Amino acid sequence: MGDRWRHLTASAERQVAYVRAQLAGLARPDSHQRLQVRQIAKATLAAVLAWLVASRLSLSQAAWIAPATAVIMVHATVYQTLTNGLRRVAAVATGVILAGAVGYVMGLGVLSLVLIVPPALLAARWRRMGRHGSDVATTAVLMLSFGAASEEGYLLGYVVATAIGAMSGISVNLLLWPPLYRDRPVLAVRRLGRETAALLGAMAEGLRDGWDLSELPEWERQAVRLDEHLAAATTAVADRTESRRYNLRLRLHPRSGAADPSPVLRLLTSAAAHVHAIVHALSYLDHPAAPGTGPGQPADVSDDYARDYADLLDLLAEALASKVRRGDPAHTHELIGRAQAHAARIHERMTSEIRHGEIEHPGGWALSGSLLTDADRILAILSDHQDTLPGYGRAKT
Repeated sequence: MGDRWRHLTASAERQVAYVRAQLAGLARPDSHQRLQVRQIAKATLAAVLAWLVASRLSLSQAAWIAPATAVIMVHATVYQTLTNGLRRVAAVATGVILAGAVGYVMGLGVLSLVLIVPPALLAARWRRMGRHGSDVATTAVLMLSFGAASEEGYLLGYVVATAIGAMSGISVNLLLWPPLYRDRPVLAVRRLGRETAALLGAMAEGLRDGWDLSELPEWERQAVRLDEHLAAATTAVADRTESRRYNLRLRLHPRSGAADPSPVLRLLTSAAAHVHAIVHALSYLDHPAAPGTGPGQPADVSDDYARDYADLLDLLAEALASKVRRGDPAHTHELIGRAQAHAARIHERMTSEIRHGEIEHPGGWALSGSLLTDADRILAILSDHQDTLPGYGRAKT
């Protein structure tokens, strides 16, 4: 009962913290929360405008489709609104044409469905239809099922109402504060960089003192969260690029916006794969110690190597954090140089041990090499991107 109560309390605290964060976001100018509120208001306005226009044109029973289409046309970017608006109108028109052509002659029946569904699904699979490809089949079957396929006036009104809804959504999203993502991608990439550096630092702390792998499950959870942050950052950067297409705000202020975070994202994407590999390699060390080894010490790798490797991970974490937050270039360069020198010393020691037959733990040699190789690759990634990252000043939202 006590554990359950603590779990419920912790869950309630997380929900309260989430609500507070959302309210705090509403107080910040041009925050993500305010953007969502604006998008909701714009969708409402688009629906009202679409209904008024459809009603004025006396589209009778088909008028309902206009506001329904307008709501789903207010997308996260102007580009999505334009492309999806055209695709939806094309999909609906194709479905109506199929239903009208077959239903006018045959009405609703098994044979008419056999004649409509296959070509509708083939049209839906055309890649240019995008996410609205399924609207071809659903529109055709609905028109046929409702008995409207033989009513030319309703079919025409349905297509016109869809077009009105799409135009309303496009116009509102294009002309009224079109979404322009500037701060969110930078923040997402920075969070990804912090999490990556934090995981490297946590592993260094555990490896430095007696091969303490008790936190390995937490490192594995952090690695999973790293994938989630990477996906979020990738989506945010893609939205930033797409939001600049056909955006009138950008045309009015062509120099506005924060620096492009894409180079940093590419660096972190490459580094994340090797961080995962390090966590995976360490999972092989998490087994009972062999006779003669210290408590918690894996039998395959020496303590000296663990301490050296921990120091290397610490340097990598510092260099990565400095790179992402765009710290002093000289300091970042110094950290990378120190890490390179330290990695070279580890290589030299391992080579010397092989040459003189002084390997204490031959069973763990391949594992030691794997750990060092992934650390070297992270270091190479940091070195290769040394002069390509944008300056991160105070980002505008």
